Amino acid sequence: MNEPLGAWSNAPLAYVLAEVRTELLADIKNYQPKLGGRLRDEYPIQRQMQSAKLVATGNQFVFEPQQDGAWEFATADNRIAVILRSTGLVLHATSYVDSKDFLSRLDRVVNLLNEEVPHVYVNRLGLRYVDFVLPRDNELPEAYVDSRLCPDLGLSRQGEPNAMSLAIYEIEDRQLTLRYARGRGKPELPPDLARLSLDRSPLMKLSTSDENQITAVLDTDCILACAPVKRLDPVVLKGDFLRMHGDVSSAFRTAITAHATKIWGGQK
Repeated sequence: MNEPLGAWSNAPLAYVLAEVRTELLADIKNYQPKLGGRLRDEYPIQRQMQSAKLVATGNQFVFEPQQDGAWEFATADNRIAVILRSTGLVLHATSYVDSKDFLSRLDRVVNLLNEEVPHVYVNRLGLRYVDFVLPRDNELPEAYVDSRLCPDLGLSRQGEPNAMSLAIYEIEDRQLTLRYARGRGKPELPPDLARLSLDRSPLMKLSTSDENQITAVLDTDCILACAPVKRLDPVVLKGDFLRMHGDVSSAFRTAITAHATKIWGGQK
């Protein structure tokens, strides 16, 4: 891909996530204060994340809040954040300038983890991009995304069908997954991303409020599983994420039409 997705003048990108999954860091709480201090200048909004467990009390079930040893460090505009937890770290964003900026941020955090936490072993890497397809008036998502992602068997008696598809591709040591959802009204993030702590991206705010307009979501991710696990090496991980970004970018280019490139493309 010649230019990063976020550099397009009308980029359809709504959300980006990168994950470094590690073997259990049972003592991560001991390192969190120093990591938080070093992240504070770039990510001044800092919050401890909580989860809840289901507890049975007699004939009743209640959700009991608990601290799960996870912290989030966000930029001042709450649009980019690092999540630190006992199973590694995540960098996610609803503000995306280009791949160079995003991957540089990830590289800085990985180096920080490597400097402060000893004996970290990686078992999986992931990179995920979620795009919202918002057609112009009198257009359908198929004008922007290859119709083979969501074939229509002509069974609907109610006009255009709502549908979903999933395609998985093996690429050397990586797995590329394309999920496509086509429906009516405002696009939403996939269910596993629904509880988003970041402020929404402009694309989410500009999403159509017309319940009858047909829109779509293109969710692309690449996973690299490390078997056996490997010692954290920032230089190696940087190369791995560059390869995964190439996979995601190539998939995006392949999935969209020439019309989409014309409407979404062009430098800012």
